[in-house]
Amino acid sequence: MDKSSPRYVYKLVGIKNRREFLKYMAGSAIASVAMGYLFPKASYSREVDLETLCSLYPDNSRCENYLPGFTALDNKGHPIAANEILTNATPGIPFPVKGLPDGSVDYLVINTGSEIAKYAIKPICTHLGCTVKWHPEKNHFICPCHGSQYDNLGRVVHGPARYSLPLITVVVKQNQVRLVNQKPATDPRPTINS
Repeated sequence: MDKSSPRYVYKLVGIKNRREFLKYMAGSAIASVAMGYLFPKASYSREVDLETLCSLYPDNSRCENYLPGFTALDNKGHPIAANEILTNATPGIPFPVKGLPDGSVDYLVINTGSEIAKYAIKPICTHLGCTVKWHPEKNHFICPCHGSQYDNLGRVVHGPARYSLPLITVVVKQNQVRLVNQKPATDPRPTINS
């Protein structure tokens, strides 16, 4: 049988006559249109708003003068400058700040070498959601509900909690500290054993 004949193609696909072939082609066309409608082509894109872009990628060139998020505030509601925090804070001791719309107190992490980390700790226990408190005498966050303990970076040191405290993103730019209510793409904390 000649490979260019329609009968060879029908036999190859498993179709017995021209009518079945036309049904097969019509079904394929309808399926293709439906797939194109349900899954638009990958090149279709939309403009990302500057807040989202600069929250995820603060070092992007479009974000050079843009300050994402919310201003970090002290316990009286006054904005705190980055140089103020660095002069008043001790490296390794979490520094409490406010500023997110929910009114929560979050903790900045001050690295050695007087540098504010690019993340802050949300003091919400990962066991049952209680608000943990910083205890400077024990150098731990301690959950008042079931006794879970976390170190100064929010990593679990004593259960029943199994996961570290959640993080939010911090952007330090133009001597301002900004809190972005979004977790970093990856957990920047070193593991406890390292």
